[in-house]
Amino acid sequence: MNVQQNEISKSYTDSLNSYLNDDDIDEFNPHQRRLSHQTYQSLRSTDGSSFLPTTTTTTNTPYYQDNNNNNDDDEMDDEESLLTTSSPTPLPKMQMFIISIMLFSDPLTSTILLPFIYFMLKDFHLSDDEKEIGTYAGWITSVFFLAQFCTAILWGRISDRYGRRPVLLTGLIGNSISSCLFGLSRNLWWAVCARAFCGIVNGNGGVARSMISEITDATNRAKAFSIFGFCWGIGMIGGFLCKPAEHFPSLFGNSAFFIKYPYFLPCFVSSLGSFVGYLIGFFYLKESNPTVIARQQQQQQQDLYSYPKNDGITAHQEDNETTALLSTNSSPVKKSVTHPMLAIMAIGKTSVITIATYSLFAFHAMVFDEVLPLYFAAPTHVGGLGSTAQELAKMLSICGLWQLLSQFYIFPWINKRYDTLDLTRCALLLFTVSYFFLPELSTYREWLISHVGSETSGKGLYLLRAGYLTLLLTRIFGNCLAFTGLMVMVSNSAAEGMLGTVNGVLQSCLSFVRAFGPTVGGTLWSLSLKNSTYPFDRHLVYYLIALLSFINWIQSYWIPRSLALGGKRH
Repeated sequence: MNVQQNEISKSYTDSLNSYLNDDDIDEFNPHQRRLSHQTYQSLRSTDGSSFLPTTTTTTNTPYYQDNNNNNDDDEMDDEESLLTTSSPTPLPKMQMFIISIMLFSDPLTSTILLPFIYFMLKDFHLSDDEKEIGTYAGWITSVFFLAQFCTAILWGRISDRYGRRPVLLTGLIGNSISSCLFGLSRNLWWAVCARAFCGIVNGNGGVARSMISEITDATNRAKAFSIFGFCWGIGMIGGFLCKPAEHFPSLFGNSAFFIKYPYFLPCFVSSLGSFVGYLIGFFYLKESNPTVIARQQQQQQQDLYSYPKNDGITAHQEDNETTALLSTNSSPVKKSVTHPMLAIMAIGKTSVITIATYSLFAFHAMVFDEVLPLYFAAPTHVGGLGSTAQELAKMLSICGLWQLLSQFYIFPWINKRYDTLDLTRCALLLFTVSYFFLPELSTYREWLISHVGSETSGKGLYLLRAGYLTLLLTRIFGNCLAFTGLMVMVSNSAAEGMLGTVNGVLQSCLSFVRAFGPTVGGTLWSLSLKNSTYPFDRHLVYYLIALLSFINWIQSYWIPRSLALGGKRH
């Protein structure tokens, strides 16, 4: 188990470095503005030829470069220089690495409880009926997203006005504290309150999307956003680390603390990850909000010229000249929308359509994620697969490695051939198929018992693993396509000055559907276990989310293709 954990950690580090080091640059210059999606589309249409990068070898000029490097004769504006490049703009290596570390800690906090939540609730002795555990599990998972729903737009507006950096750092330190509190849970209400606190202080998802949009352009944004999907899928180590006194007796067998708090260790690891992310971000993360940067520059220059000069020029005269210069060269500082309903009304029809599509996807994906560990851990006599926490953790680790491969290698390759909208539609169809067939694993398990002899060892065990991994890896691959594609298209739909607000509204909507998703999934699962009549048994919840996925596929045809990136355009 330790070897598997080390392999996951090493694979993540090596792949991330190679992913970002390929023709990258070392620094991000926040003074350069990103190429807007609207400008990108208009320039492509006026050019009359394919704007997408080719494999022609030419000398490229980094998009983010120092302001002191001026070529008066050959200088072009950002849009024109981007059009002349023959390959995607290099990602700002250091900033992307820092953001990825911070993003890794956020989903780690959100998902680390999934492998052991069923067993934690059993230890709470809430009910003698195991069929009720799904409902309680839904409460704990939902309260995090419900609390996040109440604050996501607020955090987005704060990041528009005061910057992305302070909001991200606040979320990370909040994650660290709340994870430790959750690990100390001895009853349901302590666990619920700890998860609620984590949701209240955590607005990192939407703010991180805004930051990535601001440090990338149309040629590399899809590649940058693919880091989100991987970071969300890799935080599945909870099953290995829960109950360390039992699983690692040589190290923790005599520890009274870990015997009393058997689920603290995975939560502490999650807390440590958030704290490390906080420290790295505190010292190295740069602000990316151009409005905040302009305001900071203005304040710095006003402070610089506020002292009397020895050449006889008064501070008042100097301030007047400085103010006039800044008013000419700096973009005006726009005020954020001050009310949540006004924020939703101001983001535009295209953003609303794209956010609605993303929200429905997030809902059925969240229901699936909630029901999956319940289905695997439930006893076989009630319709589950009867898996142990260790078996579930191994399965999720394999899925995490597959998601790494899909996000960092397969997605960039396939996105060169098909744009993000086509990939999203393909993913929604893959979801429909995998959801429909997943409850048949119980039938497949019974077939193995009757024809192979055993499903818990030897050939039968490997055949059972092959069956559920085929469905789960198909779903993970689709998740990579849809997750990245929809994030890119939502950010591209944002009007100028509304990026933080749009992503704040998105994060709020995602939190809302994710708040109800676990409760709906857990309740439906509990009801299905009480009914043995097809299709109202274990098939019920999976058939419903398969139907939602198909509706989601139809809904995707309302998204304008102009928002998509990648693919072969002619």
